[in-house]
Parts: sequence; structure tokens; C-alpha cells
Amino acid sequence: MEKRVLEVTIQGKAFKLRTTEDEPALREIVDFVNRRLDDVAASGAVTPHNAALLTLLTVTEELFRERVALSAIKERIRLKSSLILDMLDGVGPADAGDNPPAGGMSI
Repeated sequence: MEKRVLEVTIQGKAFKLRTTEDEPALREIVDFVNRRLDDVAASGAVTPHNAALLTLLTVTEELFRERVALSAIKERIRLKSSLILDMLDGVGPADAGDNPPAGGMSI
């Protein structure tokens, strides 16, 4: 995908970003950042720089927690998939479900 330049405003300051991200997705990200910066700034008398650093720490902490949660979900999926595959491996050719039960099927 080709990069293009999009102008965004974060905390009242304009930035030109070179990105391949689609504009609506980028606008959603910028809105999220502005909301988070506003939340931190509203919590006390902090400089814009300190508000940015505190916001960065908070969002990074959330990212790390989500990575741990995602890793746990992936591991559960791996375990359940392995269990299902083991169960399927135990099914013999006559039990494979390709043939209807004796006496035919009732509909």
C-alpha cells in the first residue's frame, strides 16, 4: 500500500503523518489519544510533556496486559485444538461418520 500524508491534530497541535493507514482508522486512533491525554491533563496540574509521558505509560501498561491476555487465549485454543485432534485421531474408519448408521437414516 502506498504511503500518503495525512494531517491530524493532537492536543491542538497539527501534525503531518506519512502513513499507509486508512484515514478513518487513523482518525479513530487520534481521537483515542486526544481523549486519553485530556483525561490525564484533567487529573491534575501537569505540563503537556508530562501528560504525554503519563499517557504513554498508561497505554503501554494496557497494551502489555492485553498481550498477556491474548497469549493466554492462544494457549487455551492450542490446548483445546490438540485435544480435539487427539479425539479425532481415535476415531476408527468405521466410526468416521462417512457412513449412515445401520438401518439407514430417519428423516
